[in-house]
Amino acid sequence: MKKIKKRKRYRLKRPAVVVSGVICAVCAVAFAGKAVSGVAEQKKQAQAAYYEAYYEEEADDRPLVCIDAGHGGSDCGADYAGAYEKDETLLIARLVKRHLESVGVKVLMTRDADTYLGLDERVEICNNASCDVLVSIHRNLYEDDPSINGVETWIHHDMPEDDVFLAETITTRLDAIAGIKSRGVKGGSMTDSEEDYRLNRNTRCVSCLVELGFMSNANDNRLITEKSEETASAISDGIMEYLNSRK
Repeated sequence: MKKIKKRKRYRLKRPAVVVSGVICAVCAVAFAGKAVSGVAEQKKQAQAAYYEAYYEEEADDRPLVCIDAGHGGSDCGADYAGAYEKDETLLIARLVKRHLESVGVKVLMTRDADTYLGLDERVEICNNASCDVLVSIHRNLYEDDPSINGVETWIHHDMPEDDVFLAETITTRLDAIAGIKSRGVKGGSMTDSEEDYRLNRNTRCVSCLVELGFMSNANDNRLITEKSEETASAISDGIMEYLNSRK
């Protein structure tokens, strides 16, 4: 059985004259490219500042929960009917953070803006901070059959006891939201029952990946469009039940 560790304190390292219409056009394209690059750099710097400010805080003995909003930046994730997974995961992640902090839980977000992070970067953020719990938030999509629906959680294929308990507490609370179907707790990944999602495989803490219904299903979308607070509360309450059980 994995045990909650006391959090260690870590600090991240900081991260011409136009002579023709043709030249003008080339310059305009180049300038636009630099502008886009500049915006991306500003977002990257803002994200680095977020981590720097976080690690400047004094360490304490409270459990540390890492909330991972799936996708972001150039990685939109699934998209359906004008909605992007990266936006919906960030919306719920921010609400979960707020709910947890309101009851005194320490929370670290892998991203708190529309920024791109690779999977290995997310793992590093979680491991460097010695987080006790990681919950990664995602959404499903199945365009061929919009009737397919339901919430599911994914953990390491070895089905570690603590991971199972965390995933079950979250799934049970999401299942209690009126009209939402549970697809259960599953090990491995959608493509292979023994090939784990990287965050479940490489992070050193208790973890699960939550799929908040199908973007292709109108009823599941209510978790985001009408019941976002209830959804976030269910996830945070599940995390709290896990933490309280391990005191």
